[in-house]
Amino acid sequence: MNIYQKITLGLSTVLLSGTAAANNFVMTSPADYRSYKSSQGEVVSVGIIETMGANWKQYSSFFGQQNQWLWVSNNGNQVYWLNESQELEMLLDSSDPVGTEYQVNIDGCTDKAVLSNKEASLLSAAGDFNDLVKLDFTGYCFDAGLKSAWFSPEVGLVKWTQDSVLGVVEFELEHAKVEGMTLPNQSGIELSAQFPIETVMLNQQKSVEASITLANHSSQTLILDFTSGQTFEIYLYDDQDKLVTLWSSDRMFTQALHSMEIKPGEAERFGGELELKDLDGQPLDIGSYKIKIEIKGSLAPEASSFSHIPLSSESVLHLDNMMTHY
Repeated sequence: MNIYQKITLGLSTVLLSGTAAANNFVMTSPADYRSYKSSQGEVVSVGIIETMGANWKQYSSFFGQQNQWLWVSNNGNQVYWLNESQELEMLLDSSDPVGTEYQVNIDGCTDKAVLSNKEASLLSAAGDFNDLVKLDFTGYCFDAGLKSAWFSPEVGLVKWTQDSVLGVVEFELEHAKVEGMTLPNQSGIELSAQFPIETVMLNQQKSVEASITLANHSSQTLILDFTSGQTFEIYLYDDQDKLVTLWSSDRMFTQALHSMEIKPGEAERFGGELELKDLDGQPLDIGSYKIKIEIKGSLAPEASSFSHIPLSSESVLHLDNMMTHY
């Protein structure tokens, strides 16, 4: 598919507003990521894997559709969906009034979206969201297809629901990185993570670095309790959510209990290099993976007011090979 041809053919009706305030109704930075957890326990990690020009973004997953292309206006208010017929269809225009309908074919079952609310609220594991734009979907499948989606102007897609043979399945934002900010956040505590942004070329790079930083902006000392000498873990999962490798797989740690203090105004960084090989020591295949880093300590009772903070973060990792020209 020639993406630029789609720009020429499909965007004649798009009106750009360069003076309007920018929003993030969908993710627009390749450095950001979103992680959703379904009501059935499935985890879906979403990142941008390719861009074309300023407006075309390809997502590793969107509404569960892999490698999905979207066109996003400069002000972030208008979002177009590239359907299976390689046609652009309006998915959302946040400036439209409630009741606006969009003819959009998404998953072979969904054929229409209705802007049903512009002041919705949602409490999720990632935070408390207000002034959400909600879309309700209809289609022609009895046990499949989208039902609803909620978009935050600051964060993007925070929840969607879809039909299945087992009933309605909910996908809710669990944590995310949004323009340098990590969600969920809490007053006084900052959790941030660093992952590879660009595609990693396996024939040029044998490992990747991942780290997570816990900063204490509160007035009380944070105490992390560890059950061994291991303070963090890095996991790598394939696109079927199967564990591929662990940072600790060839390391040994003391089994002594110990604690770590992070005083007010201080920060502690955890992380290291993850070798790009599987648990049997074999090279990894090219493709999309999920990389996750976790602090192995738990917050002690003295810091119990912060105990609900998940001490982990994850992102999408893309592996490929650099083409060699002779």
